[in-house]
Amino acid sequence: MDNLQSYKQQWFNFVDYIPHSGQLLLHNPPKGEYHPKDNPDGARFIVACCGRRFGKSYSAAREAEVVVTQANKVVWIVAPTYNTSEKIFRIVYDELVVQKGFKPSHYSHKEQILKFNWAGGQSIICGKSAEHPSGLIGEGCDLLILDEASKIPNLKRIWEMYLRPTLSDKKGRAIFISTPDGYGTFYDLYLRGKTQNGWYSFNSPSWYNTFAFPEGEEDPDLKEARQTLSKEVYEQEYKAEFTSLSGRIYGDFTRHDNTGNYTYQHNLPTFLSLDFGYRMPGALFFQIAKDSKGLDHVYLIDEVIHKENMRTLDLVNEIKARNYNIVRVFGDPAGYQVQASVGMGEAEIFYQMTGHRVYSVRDNTSRNINSGISHVRNFILSADGTRRLHISDRCPGIIEDIESYRYPDTKDGKELKEAPLKDGTSDHGCDALRYFFINKFPIKNSKIRKRKR
Repeated sequence: MDNLQSYKQQWFNFVDYIPHSGQLLLHNPPKGEYHPKDNPDGARFIVACCGRRFGKSYSAAREAEVVVTQANKVVWIVAPTYNTSEKIFRIVYDELVVQKGFKPSHYSHKEQILKFNWAGGQSIICGKSAEHPSGLIGEGCDLLILDEASKIPNLKRIWEMYLRPTLSDKKGRAIFISTPDGYGTFYDLYLRGKTQNGWYSFNSPSWYNTFAFPEGEEDPDLKEARQTLSKEVYEQEYKAEFTSLSGRIYGDFTRHDNTGNYTYQHNLPTFLSLDFGYRMPGALFFQIAKDSKGLDHVYLIDEVIHKENMRTLDLVNEIKARNYNIVRVFGDPAGYQVQASVGMGEAEIFYQMTGHRVYSVRDNTSRNINSGISHVRNFILSADGTRRLHISDRCPGIIEDIESYRYPDTKDGKELKEAPLKDGTSDHGCDALRYFFINKFPIKNSKIRKRKR
């Protein structure tokens, strides 16, 4: 692994390339670059979600150059169209042939093919279009770059049926790099990068490119964009956040602003919030700390979530295994409803197994789902711009739930129903989230200025 990284750095020095902080996330993944022998635990599949003017094409081209300048390597650049793939291909050609004077053994601009005969064997880089799947079948690849991946129609099919098999023979790598575009396959791959071994994902706002935006997020060009673009468009195109033009319940939540490297603090008590249910229960662990102004900030540090058909016994065992100092448990009053099969409710079973009562507020305001949602929004982002909900990036399940939690689509002429969509997945975690806030910070006592949706 050290040799791989050393060669990459030597190449960057050779071409006078100084990556900005966002590009370093691509070039230096936390577990290093994947190699089947030297680093099998490294990042084999990288999903880079980047804002405009990040330098996506430039950084992807540098990754391609590092590979194609080695012997016996195959690099493909796959994009929505040939015009799109041509951009990275042209950067590589200009650097290797025009600037550095390497002599290709074969070159075709029209076909986007560039070959070199190195001492140890021939290497090739090709530009390809996802519009023509038949051209995506062939030799094994060492590196696949899917440029503007979120814009590739039928990305799931293109990846699974055509591109992924090309990586098997040579144990190749793939880089998906794009601005986000809704909640499609690129979003699914991004989430995979947060949970699965061998996958790594990150999002990098435009202002990480300090060469383009010397003043960071307060750069005049970005200020102008914030003033003239809709909030959703700005967040998607410049903050590199997954957004939707309508429907998101917690629209102010962003990974950039509400998540981070938050860990368990032994000196603080832990609160547990539960959403019972055999099909897919949810358990969230919270800690609270005050800031310099005396305001309570909530830290969501751990989760048991998205596990199907989990009995209360199994849920309890998962919770006990965390070994946290739990001082109080919150949940849904419905948890005390008696189940005919066992003669008691799940909350009572939980109490008998743990010694913790499950507390639930019962006033009408707190029990109203929309009131609870509004209450949670105030912790995500209050009217004065304060964010008081901070989620550990080791909790990908609840982060995914918050981003996916939405109102149902409405048809023309139909009245919008302000009731969350019950999709059987994201609603469980978001229910547990709401139970915590309405119990620990009762709505009737809240003095926080409300934000409107």
